[in-house]
Amino acid sequence: MGQAKPKNSLANIKSEPGITKAQKAAIILASLSAETATAIVDEINDAQLRAFAKAFSELKTVPPQLLHAIAAEFVSEVQGSSAELAGGIDEARRVLGELAEEERVNRVLSELAGGGSDSVWVRIGEIDDKTIAEYVQAERMPVAATILSKLSIEKTAAILTYADADFSKNILLEMARKSPPSEEVVREIAWAVEEDLLKPMANKPSGGNAGAVVGEIINFLPAAKRDAFLEYLQETDKEIGDQARKSVITFEELHQRVPAAAAPALLREIEHDVLLAAIRYGEANAQETVDFLLGNISKRMAEQYREELAELDEVQQKQGEDAQRAFISTLRKMTRDGDLELIPLPSTEEGEEGE
Repeated sequence: MGQAKPKNSLANIKSEPGITKAQKAAIILASLSAETATAIVDEINDAQLRAFAKAFSELKTVPPQLLHAIAAEFVSEVQGSSAELAGGIDEARRVLGELAEEERVNRVLSELAGGGSDSVWVRIGEIDDKTIAEYVQAERMPVAATILSKLSIEKTAAILTYADADFSKNILLEMARKSPPSEEVVREIAWAVEEDLLKPMANKPSGGNAGAVVGEIINFLPAAKRDAFLEYLQETDKEIGDQARKSVITFEELHQRVPAAAAPALLREIEHDVLLAAIRYGEANAQETVDFLLGNISKRMAEQYREELAELDEVQQKQGEDAQRAFISTLRKMTRDGDLELIPLPSTEEGEEGE
């Protein structure tokens, strides 16, 4: 007597909406015992394992009846067949952790989360600056330059405040002179960072030339280091030094760079406490800019600011410079968004003395 086909065979669920073949395969693999599934995983390559992780992480919930229907076509053993099978990236990590070595799982998921190796750079951005500075200084210069180039300008500048002066000078030149590494090299470096830095512990601007990128990084350094780096770049490689200097925007020179008509819109974008601290410190290091900003807004607003400034205690250097860098950061965002156009610096063929 012939055996009846199971009612819930795969043939009966081919039209099930929203479930791809890859997801069905992922459901099957996740439903096996760890011992059985491990034997399968040992025979597949990383690309196939990554495809499983991607498919499984995209699932939400698989109801028991659908789980039974998919599993009946292929296997006789289904884990938790009376319960729902949870999906998501955390569950994908848990399931993979039962099937493969931790190193392999981390490599696969580090490329999956956030797309490619991007998640590595996002997580590095969350580590304290001093720790990263110590890490990159121990790496070869090209590797260190690649790591820093994947971080935000502000983060890179903050890291360099903890780095040795010679290292900082050399790494900025390395970043300016070297062509971007291939995606394959970036992935390999990301994997090394995952293993050497991130694992033990558990946005660059697009466009423009390399010297301009370095200039933007320098812009977020304390004034003394900023000026020293600019001088070093000018002496070591004048072309890069000129590019860097043109991209630097200092609070002291805003009266030359910002159109008078743009001052009111600029001040509206700055957080009030930051604005007051930047201007208060500017009374000591950038009086022309203070006069320019307060002189190009309404008299009522200027008086209000002056009254508030008169009540402020003296702003210490670090607090003042931090506020002025935050001020410049907002200015840069406005220029990137097309809300403000800066006045170019005058050409300086003979260099810029007195900066």
